[in-house]
Amino acid sequence: MDFDIFENLVKDALSNMFDYAALETHPLMDAGIKPPSEHKGSRGDYLKSVLLECINSLKPRDIDFDFFSIEWRSYVILSQRYVENISSPELAKKLLLGERQIRRSQKKAIRAVALILWDRIHAQKDTLPDETETNGFIINREVINLNQVVQSIIDLFQNNLERESVIVDFDPFQDSLTVNSDRIILRQIIIRIFNLLLQKTDCRQIHLSVEQQTQDVLLLFDLPEATFEMDQFLTFLHLEENQISRWLNELNMHLEGIRSPLGFQLVVRFVGQEKKLILVVDDQEPALKMYERYLSRTNYKIYGLSKATKVLVKAIELNPALILLDIMMPKLDGWEILQSLRLNEKTKHIPIIVCSAWGEPELAKSLGANYFLRKPIVQKELLDILENVIKE
Repeated sequence: MDFDIFENLVKDALSNMFDYAALETHPLMDAGIKPPSEHKGSRGDYLKSVLLECINSLKPRDIDFDFFSIEWRSYVILSQRYVENISSPELAKKLLLGERQIRRSQKKAIRAVALILWDRIHAQKDTLPDETETNGFIINREVINLNQVVQSIIDLFQNNLERESVIVDFDPFQDSLTVNSDRIILRQIIIRIFNLLLQKTDCRQIHLSVEQQTQDVLLLFDLPEATFEMDQFLTFLHLEENQISRWLNELNMHLEGIRSPLGFQLVVRFVGQEKKLILVVDDQEPALKMYERYLSRTNYKIYGLSKATKVLVKAIELNPALILLDIMMPKLDGWEILQSLRLNEKTKHIPIIVCSAWGEPELAKSLGANYFLRKPIVQKELLDILENVIKE
């Protein structure tokens, strides 16, 4: 299921949290939030308890309650809006916020709950029999920030690590390294590795790092003073989950075990990740497909984005080699996006090519664009400009 669809289901469930008839048959149940066999109450009661648990988990741990503080805002909005049943306009007045700001904050809070449930569902799937997890699973490749995936899994295992007295430190790559993979499958592979390291080895310290090696990206597990046999560990990993070998092949990944003077090193190698990432911003799906077609046989990989409001966040997350930016879009036009990218410390260095049917190359450059590309896009012109930008 696409995360945007899942997020909308979470929003609908929150809106109906006290409508037991609606929760009893809510689609979130089919998405994976099912009561365990030992649960004695109704399905609706279970879903309500899960939603309340997620809301309460957003309480800041080390900050005293403050109704108006930004740190407490997500919890306050969700509890007031969906537990106390206060309308958005009334809540905006209570929090001294504009209606537009309250909508934006409410959406952010709902997304936080959706992300908690999304990770919870896929963590639970790791314990299911092979057939339920792998049958009919379709690989969906996307551009993934490897640092973020690794950190999210460390957070997921935090309680297990503390219980087993295992120390994990993570040294992310300074620039956000991206890989072309399937996010859900990649998480399952790394989760399986973590789980086996805790269950089948004697390691008490794990040092994680991400690095680039020529055309490959490496995720390194350094295990100092560990005494287990790496070959046996790799064999056990493949045997316990026979789907992993096929996933690794289809995603062009390798697992390697290396003995070092300090212990062992497990290498997850993403082969052939040398393509430069381009963030393409255009609200028209056919245009995004066109860019993919034009660049399919080149040294570039495309991340297409049709929602203008998500550009800044995604640019910070992916740190692309350059951005292709359309001008005529709803909610935010390209000029507003260009300004926000140039004013942000984390994105101001990214080259931007403005694409428009209007002949405004000088305006585009004066507002911060590196190049201007007139629509309709011609493939040769696009490739020439990309080559110039990358060289610079």
